[in-house]
Amino acid sequence: MGAFDNLQLPTVDPATPIDKVIGLLTKPGMPFTTDEIDIGGVKHTAFVNQPPSLRDAFMMFLGHAEREFLIYGDDRYTYKQTVAMASQFAQALVDDFGVKKGDRVALSMRNYPEWPIAYMGIVAAGGIAVLMNAWWKEEEVAWAMENCGAKLAVTDAPRMETMRPLMKSGELKVIVARDAFEAAEGLYDFASTLEGKKPLIWPQVELGHEDEAMMLYTSGSTGFPKGALSTHRAVVSVMMNWVCIALAMKMLGRLNPDPDFQPVMLATVPFFHVTGLLPVLLVSATLGRKLVLMHKWDVEEAFRLIEAEGVTGMTGVPTMSFEMATSPLRHKYDLSTLQDLGGGGAARPPEHVKLIREAFPNSNPGIGYGLTETNSLTAVLSADEYVERPTSTGKATPPLIHVKILHPATGEEMPTGQAGEICIKSVTNIREYWNNPEATARAFKNGWFHSGDVGYVDEEGYIYIVDRLKEIIIRGGENISTLEVEAILHAIPGVQDVAVFSLPDERMGELVGAVVSSEEDLTEEDIKDEVGKHLAGFKVPEKIWITKDPLPMIASGKIDRNGIKQTYRDRWRSEKV
Repeated sequence: MGAFDNLQLPTVDPATPIDKVIGLLTKPGMPFTTDEIDIGGVKHTAFVNQPPSLRDAFMMFLGHAEREFLIYGDDRYTYKQTVAMASQFAQALVDDFGVKKGDRVALSMRNYPEWPIAYMGIVAAGGIAVLMNAWWKEEEVAWAMENCGAKLAVTDAPRMETMRPLMKSGELKVIVARDAFEAAEGLYDFASTLEGKKPLIWPQVELGHEDEAMMLYTSGSTGFPKGALSTHRAVVSVMMNWVCIALAMKMLGRLNPDPDFQPVMLATVPFFHVTGLLPVLLVSATLGRKLVLMHKWDVEEAFRLIEAEGVTGMTGVPTMSFEMATSPLRHKYDLSTLQDLGGGGAARPPEHVKLIREAFPNSNPGIGYGLTETNSLTAVLSADEYVERPTSTGKATPPLIHVKILHPATGEEMPTGQAGEICIKSVTNIREYWNNPEATARAFKNGWFHSGDVGYVDEEGYIYIVDRLKEIIIRGGENISTLEVEAILHAIPGVQDVAVFSLPDERMGELVGAVVSSEEDLTEEDIKDEVGKHLAGFKVPEKIWITKDPLPMIASGKIDRNGIKQTYRDRWRSEKV
């Protein structure tokens, strides 16, 4: 683990529960000492000795200096090369593009090596990295760019094209990575920006724990995405928490003791998602893993890369591990190095856990529960503990995460075993929603983030999620606001009323479904085509039912959403048989 290899660790019995070992590591005088600190008038558990900024944390990566870090096709970058290029890019942002502390810089591209290099450079320069969903269409990109106020973006060529209409005013500049593009005013080549810059020299910008580092957009029940704004302390705390967990596992003899062994992770999820950014990218970098990047998900390509690179683990949406477990192609490849098959971003059906264990008997299935607002960290569960409790998401992650279950209406804490809203208090939580104090006040109360997820905690402390309060659909790990899709459907001429809801799907978890009331001769394909002009493809309804009758109402005069959802879910199931 690089910078953490020489720590003097106490000897423990291998049978010791991991939370007790973490308790040892966080005592006064130990490497991960914690204390209660005040942030915005709320007491939080925090690491006393963690680096004050992400820029300082990046220097820890040099503990793995000559090890390979990023693998993409034929391109291979060591840790030292990656940090060096990030420092050069940070210099370019400050010296050549005038980025100042607090400036928002948009980042939108596929999982190329330039993505982490750009991210590191932006936050090290004092900018706020605004992570854009790479599947967004022009309208979605335009809304987010106006919302965050970024005047500079780092993209690949396809994402540059979605921003081209915004460049007409001359205010927006775009740095294009990896791809060839036709030269034009306001466009700059990523590789050229590094020329003449000294490696491993950072810009002289003062950064501290509470400075703003990044913003991810998250869809919720209000329709428009919200910019989830995080501080340097929040992001670094996630990285340090995982190092603390890894050291505890090392003390228990659960990690490979060979100092020359390097774990290898397959990066299957986009870095613009909190799962891809933190557990996959930044935690891997802190622990010294090699990252093998996939351009896009393909199960056979995943098998090929696992064999070729000796992949030891992956964390993806549950759809990915399901496809791996059920694919007959897995028998064509040597997958014996694969040890961990993690999941996150959506629920994994219990029967999938059994499938994974049967298909990969020498590997450990795992699941994580976290949200964009908690920077991915809330609970984690793996190996036999998970197989024995396939409907749980694990215990609150020690030492930084605190969870309680509150009654959604009264706010009273629920007794053990009784369901309520899952609320999370942690130093890893985002600070606020960008320029949205009303949404911030609704979601954060007395330091507790109200997740919108309904669940309970059992007698052993395991968390179980049973429902959602928010009107969102989670399709293969992508959050989709039903209201956002409804707004586009309502705008189609001839549409009188609509209802959007989730449909169950074994592969993706959930799909988007809709019923449309219209007296016009609209077809399902016409409606899908129109929605696809305005929204990313994953938001387009999989199935649309069209009726000439008004949608049913409840006594208050509102659309009977629950009744409609149940009726059309039943139709969906019967049509699929």
